[in-house]
Amino acid sequence: MTDLPASRHAIVILNPEAGRRGPVSTNVAATEEIARALDLAGLRYELMVPDEPDAIPLLAQAAVERGVELVVAAGGDGTARMVAGAVIGSRATLGILPLGSVMNIARMLEIPRELDQAAALLATAPPVPIDVGEVDGQRFFEGVSIGLSSEVFRFVDQLQQGQFSSPMAFLRTVRRYRPRRVRLLIDNRPFTARALAVVIANGPYVGAGLTVAPDARLDDGLLDVVLFRRFSRWGLLRHFVGIAFGRRRYHPRIMTLAGKHIRVETRSPLPVRADGNDLGTTPVEVRIIPRALRAITGLQRPHLS
Repeated sequence: MTDLPASRHAIVILNPEAGRRGPVSTNVAATEEIARALDLAGLRYELMVPDEPDAIPLLAQAAVERGVELVVAAGGDGTARMVAGAVIGSRATLGILPLGSVMNIARMLEIPRELDQAAALLATAPPVPIDVGEVDGQRFFEGVSIGLSSEVFRFVDQLQQGQFSSPMAFLRTVRRYRPRRVRLLIDNRPFTARALAVVIANGPYVGAGLTVAPDARLDDGLLDVVLFRRFSRWGLLRHFVGIAFGRRRYHPRIMTLAGKHIRVETRSPLPVRADGNDLGTTPVEVRIIPRALRAITGLQRPHLS
């Protein structure tokens, strides 16, 4: 792998809804701040602000087809995923300017939240190959949630997007959950357990910055399979609150396995969610794609050579 040229040229794609919370938008200030940070870093760049977020994948794909070596997502995790989708499998490198509220992907890549520091990283750091997950043909970067965790993360995502779902409906959903028998096939090794939830993680954080798999890395060629066993429903919710926003907490009722290819089967269907998207129900096939994406990161010791 060769590094990007010392004097880099980047396409920076700013999500027009970056910084938006309800009817309030901070886009104008964000645009000025981004330009100042990029100028200060000495990066040669084109800043693109589409009218709608739906145009972001098309702009990213066009940049890749032009041969641009660094395509930067300026926004939250959704923006990073849209740009990364175009960069995967190409010679281009993904960069991130973190403007979202949670920023799981930026945190996993050890990208600073301060714009000046993140821009300086874009200008100087070498690309690092990182892993990407795939579930039933769809790529993901954070993790796949199955069972009660899927319901919790959906509810939190709706709240963050201003979709004020009924808390009572959510609580009714939680009440009906019971631990289910889950059959796993991990790299052709069978494993069976009873669990309220399963998370198959590419990196440490999923949902609202929950540190579900603290030892998972985006550069080790493995997925962490986290089983939440012997929890009560409310005990699991309390645990999720305790590990939100990057906090880490050991719990003896959690079992973590690891593998490259995982199949999950349940006697009755359980909901499946990956990186904020509902994907139907079990059974489900999940695999890791090692070194699928080049990214600018703050990671110091990549596991893959």
